[in-house]
Amino acid sequence: MKLYKILGSLALIAAVSTSCAVHDPFADNMEIGQVLPTVAWEQGSVLVKAGSYASFKAQYYTVDEKQIDHSEAWAMITRKQEASATSKLTSSLSYTKSVSLTDTVRSSQCMQKYKHSDAKWDGHEYVLADSFPTSRTLAPVMWNAPSEWDQEKFDSYYPAGFQEEFVEYIVNALTKDSVYYNDLRNVYINYNFTAEKFEELNAKYGVSFPTVTETGDKSDAWFTTDVVDHYYYEVVEGGVTVIKEIATPDLAPSGANVYEIYKSSPWLMCRYSDDTGGKITNVRREYMPYWKDLISSIPFIDWIYNTADKNYAVSFSRTYYMQPDFRVYDTDGKVGITSDNQEITLN
Repeated sequence: MKLYKILGSLALIAAVSTSCAVHDPFADNMEIGQVLPTVAWEQGSVLVKAGSYASFKAQYYTVDEKQIDHSEAWAMITRKQEASATSKLTSSLSYTKSVSLTDTVRSSQCMQKYKHSDAKWDGHEYVLADSFPTSRTLAPVMWNAPSEWDQEKFDSYYPAGFQEEFVEYIVNALTKDSVYYNDLRNVYINYNFTAEKFEELNAKYGVSFPTVTETGDKSDAWFTTDVVDHYYYEVVEGGVTVIKEIATPDLAPSGANVYEIYKSSPWLMCRYSDDTGGKITNVRREYMPYWKDLISSIPFIDWIYNTADKNYAVSFSRTYYMQPDFRVYDTDGKVGITSDNQEITLN
């Protein structure tokens, strides 16, 4: 159940102080063939402001040989929480991570007790027009597209590990293969990586990739051309098609189809594809760990920052609901309970 970080114990969801017992006698008093008070009610609204009163009009009666003692309004409290975050640093990869939880934060208990003398006899049945309280601590919570980041709010609203799982998914999607080639290129070009980060990864992987940090310079560093640099042919090894690169066409086996590879950035393979009838480009597999390390250094809040709207693409809501019923007790302790109940949303 611990999908969300709960702020404090259920004491935070303050129970409304009443004179009713929390123990539910309904099951204890249910006997086959017993005579129970007949009860129905009309709820004033299914939308009530937290901290105010929910109104109702109840009607009830019992057989002549029985007497009504009192009535009570009961309610169970449930909570629904929804949270999401959307990547704004990618475009073709449109990724939103969402979580949702509905749970019971307070079991059914008495909200208000009413004296039988408060009801009016209308010639057919007793009528009680009254209300029961709600708690202001059950007010809804909304946090949507904030312009300023608040890590404390995020930590209290979102489940542990959400940020890490979000970033891990994005990084893996961009570096698993070249499906999101353009997104990976755009992240490299547009994100403000430091020269020190490039130097660190160059040393780690034994390469000499550009350490430029200006957007224009990075765009020039990640390039392709139509200039033929060398060639390749394909062979099937172990049931898998493998590309073999060669300096000149005459180095290919007899009968093999030879295709062009164009001059490009060292981490790219830009080649002619007989399947598409044109040029295709992908990141060379042996260099993908470099790019994975690089973009893994981008913090969560930078992935979700919307530069156009100047806000963070997160959305959180917490809403509380009441499942009420109305109960009428006779002097023998027998209980009649409503079945025509409507859920109340607290706003």
